[in-house]
Amino acid sequence: MDISTADNIELDRIVEQVDLSQGERVLRDVYEFIGCYVRYPSDHAQIAHALWIGHAHCMQHWHTSPRLAFMSEEKESGKTRGLEVTEPLTPGALLSFNLSPAALVRKVAEGGHTILFDEIDALFGNSKREEGNLDVRSILNSGYKRGAKAYRCITVGKRIEVEELDSFAPVALAGLKDLPDTLASRAIIIRMRRRAPDEQVEQFRTRMIQPIATGIYDKIASWAASLPDLSGTTPEMPAGVTDRAAECWEPLLLVAEAAGGKWPQLARKAAVHFTQGGKSETMSHGVELLDHVRDAFGTDAKLWTDSLLQRLHDRPESPWKNIGGRPLDDRGLAKRLKGYGIKSCDVKISGTNKKGYQAESFADAWKRYLPIMSATSATSATELNSQNNPVAEVAQVAHTGRCAHCGGNGSTVEVFQGESGVHLHRDCIHGWQIGEGGSA
Repeated sequence: MDISTADNIELDRIVEQVDLSQGERVLRDVYEFIGCYVRYPSDHAQIAHALWIGHAHCMQHWHTSPRLAFMSEEKESGKTRGLEVTEPLTPGALLSFNLSPAALVRKVAEGGHTILFDEIDALFGNSKREEGNLDVRSILNSGYKRGAKAYRCITVGKRIEVEELDSFAPVALAGLKDLPDTLASRAIIIRMRRRAPDEQVEQFRTRMIQPIATGIYDKIASWAASLPDLSGTTPEMPAGVTDRAAECWEPLLLVAEAAGGKWPQLARKAAVHFTQGGKSETMSHGVELLDHVRDAFGTDAKLWTDSLLQRLHDRPESPWKNIGGRPLDDRGLAKRLKGYGIKSCDVKISGTNKKGYQAESFADAWKRYLPIMSATSATSATELNSQNNPVAEVAQVAHTGRCAHCGGNGSTVEVFQGESGVHLHRDCIHGWQIGEGGSA
């Protein structure tokens, strides 16, 4: 096309196409750069990191800004390196492991900063630490949403006044073990692992990589400045990405859509991976217990308390075998379930009456906290499936055979989608539903 003869509509279309291809190239450059120096646990994690860096350049568009958290069980797993490669690519980056509440509030309120907080585990872990860092924790929690404020008391002459400061800013974290539940729910958590001997990355030297990083930064900033207003745009969420997870992923999906090419598809796959396949990363201990109790019931309609506890203890790598040096007991179980409105009752099995639990007592909690069922009870399978799992129905009778998802042998249940059924291990049902076998 001869641009000199194009009308305004055609020129606008050409510019739009150029911008989209520019965004695709920019994100590709970011993706390749960070991949040179960080060994990610999955490609989805590298994609999420690249999109998060892009979103940090467009904060004026977003209503929420997810925290990006590099966490690991052991030291020397690449967490700090994740922050180090983020620093030269994000606007106003502040990389620190000891920001005080006052300094953090002031820097965030200035605007234009990306907070990179290393050794975040030093702020949490016991009641004394958490009490001393409540201000930092509240800023990290609340500041993920636009309009959040931090309030400080200041002295003006002889008067004490309350100062109101903005706390909305992009924040990336790194630390050992786990985040507090409230912060984890606002974060995209990348579980880093120590590199194996055959996994190589390039040496990271700031003075050597700075010229390359500066060039990429300038490209991101230029592309971000050319984007139209995205604040009123809502991306289409993949199935299963809802509520808080949808809030976290919305800006990243919009960045991907603005970039075009394969990025929208890659971003949605990453969102499903972290929200569904990686749900255990942000699962609280209470929700984890509900999930394990549901597995323990299997096809049973009711269980005595001691039978339920035994099944919880017998899980592979069970977290309930040792809690403070002792296995979970009936009192501990009752205390943990009380907050979900679940209580034990008299349960009669084979003519013997003992304290226990009915599967139907868990139906509401399973529906609310575990939207995708892995199994159902025998007496209320139809009812609970209709409430909890519109995609797949789980048969009431267990089988022994080969699992259609992993190919392994053992005890399976029959799962139906439409009129066709497949045999799956209970632990494989979720993976089958979000993979090629299912449509969840």
